[in-house]
Amino acid sequence: MSKVKELEKEVVETTSTQTETTQNNTTQEEITPIFEEVEGMNPGAAVEVLIQASQMAQASGALTVRDSVMLAKAISTLRPGTI
Repeated sequence: MSKVKELEKEVVETTSTQTETTQNNTTQEEITPIFEEVEGMNPGAAVEVLIQASQMAQASGALTVRDSVMLAKAISTLRPGTI
């Protein structure tokens, strides 16, 4: 039984160490404010963001059939072959 207890203790210690390492790595990552991140957005990137947002809205069921058809046509006009 003592072997089981030793293994249990080892697993707990390893998990604790991994959690601390993950937390330290997370706090060390540099976070760029969103306003700085989008500062240099070009028209092509803007269209991509709009396409992604419309696809997310469609996937969540937030759009009517009419809205979906209009968005699909707009995306197909701007980026033929993407949908």
